[in-house]
Amino acid sequence: MRDTAYDIMQQNIKNFTHRIKNLSEEIDSESIKRLASSIEEKIEKDAFYLVVLGQFKRGKSTLINYMLGTNLLPTGVLPLTSSITKIYYSPEIKIDVIFYNGVKKEIPVDELELYCTEKGNPKNQKGVDTIEIGYPFDFLNKDVVIVDTPGIGSIYQHNTDVTYEFVDKADAVIFVLSVDPPITEVEKRFLLKIAESVDKIFFVINKCDLTNRNELEEIVSFTKSVIRDITKKENINIFPLSAKMALEGKVLNSREVIRKSGIEIFEEELKRFLREEKEKVQVLSNLKSLDSFLEVCKTFLESDMKLRVMPLKQLEENIKKFDEFLDKINRNKIEIYKLFRVEMNDILTSFDEQMEKIKKELIMSITKKIKDYYPSVARFKRLKQKEYLERYLEEAIVQEFEFQKRGLEKYVEGQFAILLSRYCEKINELIKSIKDTAKELFSIEIGYYEGLQRFVAQSKFTYKIGYEVGALEIDPVYFTYLLPKKLAQKIILKRVLDRVVIDVDRNIGRIRYDLLRRMEESFETFKTDMEDKISQVCSLISELLRSTREDFNKNKSELERKMAYNQKVLEKIIQLKDEISQVIVDLTR
Repeated sequence: MRDTAYDIMQQNIKNFTHRIKNLSEEIDSESIKRLASSIEEKIEKDAFYLVVLGQFKRGKSTLINYMLGTNLLPTGVLPLTSSITKIYYSPEIKIDVIFYNGVKKEIPVDELELYCTEKGNPKNQKGVDTIEIGYPFDFLNKDVVIVDTPGIGSIYQHNTDVTYEFVDKADAVIFVLSVDPPITEVEKRFLLKIAESVDKIFFVINKCDLTNRNELEEIVSFTKSVIRDITKKENINIFPLSAKMALEGKVLNSREVIRKSGIEIFEEELKRFLREEKEKVQVLSNLKSLDSFLEVCKTFLESDMKLRVMPLKQLEENIKKFDEFLDKINRNKIEIYKLFRVEMNDILTSFDEQMEKIKKELIMSITKKIKDYYPSVARFKRLKQKEYLERYLEEAIVQEFEFQKRGLEKYVEGQFAILLSRYCEKINELIKSIKDTAKELFSIEIGYYEGLQRFVAQSKFTYKIGYEVGALEIDPVYFTYLLPKKLAQKIILKRVLDRVVIDVDRNIGRIRYDLLRRMEESFETFKTDMEDKISQVCSLISELLRSTREDFNKNKSELERKMAYNQKVLEKIIQLKDEISQVIVDLTR
């Protein structure tokens, strides 16, 4: 075990969690026991996403292979990575492919290319959502998940979409550039997006073995200047290196080759960050979660003691009033969910109205592009003409749609975020009213554990374009060989132009469905989380009332023993809260 401040902090977290779990067993509440288990599980699974981003063919997968110490991820001269690949520490190698339909399939290492590359899975026809790889690497801390992403800016637009979608989930980013050429316009736009979402970015200029020292210094200086302008930050560190050379050195176990690759400075800084800065953020978050849970335990026991002084008759009357109040709360909650759905539909209606206006522009623009393009392929054989036109139709639709799609998605996501915030507030008001009513009827204070949630469903949108000829059908273009050239050309062009309206309609529908699905998923996550929060508060109060009612049948000495026992547990909770608070203060100095 490494003798570092991080190790000490992690040990503190483990000790605190263990003590809290033991304390929860001493409290007569199933809700508190369940909550303690869920917090323990969250802390154990707490992962840090280190996401490797960049334009296609910058050497991202090669850099990750160096971190792993082996040629695990496919690399080559063509754009390869086509889906998100997460690599986590595991004592044994394990690869799972997770599909959009939720199915998980374990595969051997030699089948990885069939699912994560454009060659093996063109345009993600197999519907791969994510690939998860467990690997026994020692480069990074075991709670770090390395994420390999498809390169942006290739001809495969869906790869760019997948990568843009994942940016918001990154805790830190390695942004891979290269000397051939230095930073491009595509990378500048992408970096602007990353800088909005991620605080810590490591800038790597790869393939430095392809240039000399003077040229490299110019490239680094130029790139640093561009990055400063984009990020508005002065302190920019750039790490020039050769990932290919570094990997060769790692595989050959040659320290000299690794040294020449230039990767050691980058490796040292990355490890320092993950060891010192990253852990601090993570540890603080976990400590605050533990402190919040202890507050729930503290208020539960304090409330339990207060209830003991209430006469039984008054307690029974107030319990009846409280049950009636909860019935009203449940009706209000159902009404809130109904109103939420109505406003979700309003967002979709607004989307439909905007899309209808854009639809005509899309059809006109794409039609013009195809007509203008056709003369350049009219000299080819007729089947080739059709093939080139259909390929161009696909490119034109993707290009025109992308321009409009991002703006519309941003609008819908923005409207939904406002809606979500407003209804979260409504649910929080319900929870507050439950707590206030409990205080009024029983003179008790109830805390509740509030975990932080982000309700963002990932896009699964892909374009669908063109007419597929069935196995027993004859392509109508074959019949044009019987016709004069000019007439044949008109038929070929018309056949492709007829697809424009169909494909525009079809892809508008697919975008709408994708947005609806994402909102539905986010709504269900919101609903589940809110139900858990309301249930948590109600369960704690119900358990208190049940326990108090049962204790009226006990003799005085039994009650005194229970009160004394709860007082001791409360003192342990207060002591542990003080210890955790002191650690938080020390970390934030």
